[in-house]
Amino acid sequence: MLVGAVSALLVYAAVVAAGGLSDAYDQLRTADGWWMFPAVVAISLRYVFLGMQLRRLRGEADIDSTRVTVGVALVTFGLGGVLPASPAEGIALSVVELRRRGIPARQSGLMLAASQWVQFWSLIVVFAVDRVLVAALNQIRGLHTGWATATSVLLLAIVVAAIVMTRRESVFRRLALATKWVPGQRRKSRDELMAEGVTIQHELVTSFGPVPNRLAVGLLTLSAIVLDATVMWCALAATYGPITFEVVVLAYTVAMVVTWVPLLPSGLGLVEFVVPLVLHRFGVPVATGLAGVLLWRAVSLFLPALAGLGVYGTLRVRRNR
Repeated sequence: MLVGAVSALLVYAAVVAAGGLSDAYDQLRTADGWWMFPAVVAISLRYVFLGMQLRRLRGEADIDSTRVTVGVALVTFGLGGVLPASPAEGIALSVVELRRRGIPARQSGLMLAASQWVQFWSLIVVFAVDRVLVAALNQIRGLHTGWATATSVLLLAIVVAAIVMTRRESVFRRLALATKWVPGQRRKSRDELMAEGVTIQHELVTSFGPVPNRLAVGLLTLSAIVLDATVMWCALAATYGPITFEVVVLAYTVAMVVTWVPLLPSGLGLVEFVVPLVLHRFGVPVATGLAGVLLWRAVSLFLPALAGLGVYGTLRVRRNR
């Protein structure tokens, strides 16, 4: 946690040294607040869709209410997004609360892990499709068109391969054998490890369910990602003006990749440093881009975190009663 705080302070110092923070504050003061209404609607729908996604990934768990899974999504991805080891701590909090309501920790953990897995590959799909559309509309020319198309096709092929691998027991047997070095797995025999890998694969397949359910999970996840990118688009429109959605998708993808940096909750500080530089390459002033990113983070990160904190407190109160 200390390392994460120091890293965030270093990034903050770099932004201040660049002289962009005071200018960004001025941009925020003159931002068009009306854009925040569709932004709040979009982020609200995002968590509704994530809750619906979780309910479809529940497998054999007894969760019959979308309201419960929306609350779980807010705790896991909202509150968990601002905790030091995001979103692991959010997952842990949700697993504990679901276990106290009779849902096995293994099943709820698998549900949330499957949600993360689908979100990761869905982000790649959104980025790849966006690049293909940009190339098809001749918004990039020359060798860049061929490069963008080829890269996008390769990314989509990787996504398909990942989906196919989740259906193969042999893949999970090999993955289970690779965990032999983990302290809790060292005493298990080769056959026990492979059997455990097959069990996990069967549980994962059960969580995803039949083909119609898997398609619904994919569509809900893609919609949730597009809605979050829409929040960024609204924030940039409020501070800068209309900007093409293709550029926003590129900036959003970069932002999501930066959030994977360890020890920084949701890439806090680093996202605010990197994304304005990406937007600057498309004509957005750095200070204006920083203002838009700060506005996006306020709606996309901190607003769901507050809602998740409230939901978690409510869950604890009801459990104690």
